[in-house]
Amino acid sequence: MPCPYAFFVLEAEASLPSALFMPLPSPDIADLLLYGGHALTLDSARPDAQAVAVAAGRILAVGTDHDLRSFVSPRTQTLNCRGRTILPGFIDPHLHLFAWASRFCGADVSTARSIPELQALLTNSLSSLPHGQWLRGYGYDEFFLAEKRHPTKHDLDLVAGDRPVILRHRTGHAAVLNSVALQLAGIHHSFTPADGGQIERDSRTGEPTGVTYELEPYLRTVVPALTPQDFATGVRRAGNELLRLGVTSFHDASVGNTLEDLALFRRLSADALLRSRATVMLGGKALPRIVEAGLTPFCGDEHVRLGSLKIMVHESRGDLYPPPDELTELVWQIHRHGFQVAIHAVEEGPVCAALDAIERALTRLPRANHRHRLEHCALCPPPFIDKLVETGTVVVTQPGFLYFYGEKYAAEIDPNLHDWLYRSKSFLERGVLVAGSSDCPVAPVAPFVNLQAAMTRCSRSGLLLNPRDRLSLPEALALFTSTGAWVGFEEKHKGRIIPGMLADLIVLDGDLLTVPVEEVGNCHVTMTIVGGEVVWAG
Repeated sequence: MPCPYAFFVLEAEASLPSALFMPLPSPDIADLLLYGGHALTLDSARPDAQAVAVAAGRILAVGTDHDLRSFVSPRTQTLNCRGRTILPGFIDPHLHLFAWASRFCGADVSTARSIPELQALLTNSLSSLPHGQWLRGYGYDEFFLAEKRHPTKHDLDLVAGDRPVILRHRTGHAAVLNSVALQLAGIHHSFTPADGGQIERDSRTGEPTGVTYELEPYLRTVVPALTPQDFATGVRRAGNELLRLGVTSFHDASVGNTLEDLALFRRLSADALLRSRATVMLGGKALPRIVEAGLTPFCGDEHVRLGSLKIMVHESRGDLYPPPDELTELVWQIHRHGFQVAIHAVEEGPVCAALDAIERALTRLPRANHRHRLEHCALCPPPFIDKLVETGTVVVTQPGFLYFYGEKYAAEIDPNLHDWLYRSKSFLERGVLVAGSSDCPVAPVAPFVNLQAAMTRCSRSGLLLNPRDRLSLPEALALFTSTGAWVGFEEKHKGRIIPGMLADLIVLDGDLLTVPVEEVGNCHVTMTIVGGEVVWAG
């Protein structure tokens, strides 16, 4: 089968002995052969190779160009990688696909560096918005605004007048509504947020300023959903971006996911809007429905499957939410039913509470190989590492945050705590398993920027944060491949280039081993393969 990607076309006379292209007796014939490359396999038994043979969507053989000649027949698609690096497809075990997709259907204000700039971006988007629709803005961060404050309803009123506006913070944990939107949402002087949410109030009048915190579950019941057409467009764009960036598998970590969302992911995959493989977390409170439906941990297929059950733990108005007793009970119920729990815990208080709840569940019912997860674990004091080890808890971290937001951390976090920030090497040295993720859209997917940040611990301006936690290239690659597979109980199918594994592979634009560490973030994927099929090339 001829290859449509010209820069990969096989050139027999110039590249390899002609004997490679003669069909030799073999019980196995490859559908696809990648050769002439430098495969970093993440397999300790054979860490690198020149060629990878693929058949029936799985890796058939790995070795030298000469080794794999017996797997080639006239029907084999052959791709000359010309010295480029071949890697297992990246696995991102923590992102939010629907939130990311929605950002393609609103105003991106992440580049604004002042409130007037933010207003101008919103105004530009408003001009093309049909009358009556909400204006949705995404991605602001008050730290990067000249005013060093959140916009307020008054700032948004100047843009939209009688049109409802919602402006979401880049983290997803805050949002600003204009006066019309506040009225439609029923957020007024006497409004009492539920579930640990907060609204900011004017210190003189007590009236809402428009700024809300941890109120997203409520706001989703108020703000109209995207139209089916807009939603499909957003998902298609996000899905294409995943392929372009080499992310062949991901975990959707949205705590609001329900059984209906799991079904929606399956439809999106069946309709080919999503070609990357999806593991879908559901909110921990969905456990009774999951049990009633007879679902088992990680049930599904190679394209979409049920993931862990997620709990958000945060501090609101000085209190922990959910309260420790409620958190302990919820973790226990998830644990005793055999599911993996994933707990969002960023700072010391939530991290401590999460580890305590996991420890209590394990005390009541010891369970080997549970692989319960802490998402973020951004500030982790030394004693908590002991608890991570004792409980066998996995950390899913975001090295890219250091690159994108390092200046913010340096300004807002006590310098004495910088050694606790987004640890990796100090976890691995103690035997704590660490997987790396993007948390998109909180930060861009950007796998190579994540790799660079894991190795350099530098922000985009070169600010260094805790260099002791820098990783080597093999350690950093494992965060986004083999450990990413392991944290999802998929280490027998993904994350390494080994015969029998799913043929989810990427080819880079050069040899990764020769790229200076400070330039790794500039690497690009030139081909993405899922299940032995080339799904993206550029």
